[in-house]
Amino acid sequence: MEQRKRHEEIDPAVRTCFRQDVTVGAVETGAFADAVRVSVFPLAAGSTEPDNLDNDNLPYLCLPADRPVPVDGEGGLVLVAVEGKDRLMAESIAELLDPRSVVIGLMHVTWMPRTVDSPLGSGGLNNPDTGELLLYHGAREALVVTAHALREAGFDVSTHLREDRDPAVPLTETILQQQPDLVVLGLGRHGAGIARRVLAEARVPMLFVKAR
Repeated sequence: MEQRKRHEEIDPAVRTCFRQDVTVGAVETGAFADAVRVSVFPLAAGSTEPDNLDNDNLPYLCLPADRPVPVDGEGGLVLVAVEGKDRLMAESIAELLDPRSVVIGLMHVTWMPRTVDSPLGSGGLNNPDTGELLLYHGAREALVVTAHALREAGFDVSTHLREDRDPAVPLTETILQQQPDLVVLGLGRHGAGIARRVLAEARVPMLFVKAR
């Protein structure tokens, strides 16, 4: 009954983002051996603390109980926060999400010492080319390499470079502006700590995946 209840709590817009062979719901370890399992951990209203979030529980879908009700049941935009070290991000996403149902916005947040002038404006760069990323450590790996791998897997991908000492700030701003159906993070710099801060302001479904 509890498993069924949690399954029914998943918004259709969120469920549509996932491949049909992916089990989305609270499942027993070892069950559904032929499917990739996603465990659902609803957050109580006002909570910003995903329980039991660690590498052993990935993939991990976090659903705030007080998230806004979606307008319709169609999957759409998935915002992915990626780092240069997140070499498994594309593979994890390809195993879980359906390229026929989602458009991916791939976002990397960088920071340059103030001793170096950055060409980035407050809005960052949308769909930057390789040359524009050379100044930023890890940006090419995060955006160009990951985007290529996702496109090879059939996904429609746009890339976005933002600059801020605190990645939670532009990530939250982008979520509030674009209202994605799902946000995907790895457990590196864009992991649990930043997720708690983002969830405090943007109540959005978050999927944590293996990234390294």
